[in-house]
Amino acid sequence: MKSLITSFLRDENGEDLIEYGLLAAFVAAVATGVIIADPLGVKGALKGAFQKAVTALNAN
Repeated sequence: MKSLITSFLRDENGEDLIEYGLLAAFVAAVATGVIIADPLGVKGALKGAFQKAVTALNAN
């Protein structure tokens, strides 16, 4: 896996846009999986942050 990432980063054949798009999609998929599985309590923290924002906006 490490060699694949290294070769991906060193490849300069002009197909960078597609490769970066695939990398961004992979990162987004992992981030979505982490939020859905919520092993770090991210979902609760996000809900709390949005609730604070709603409360602050309603107070004005």
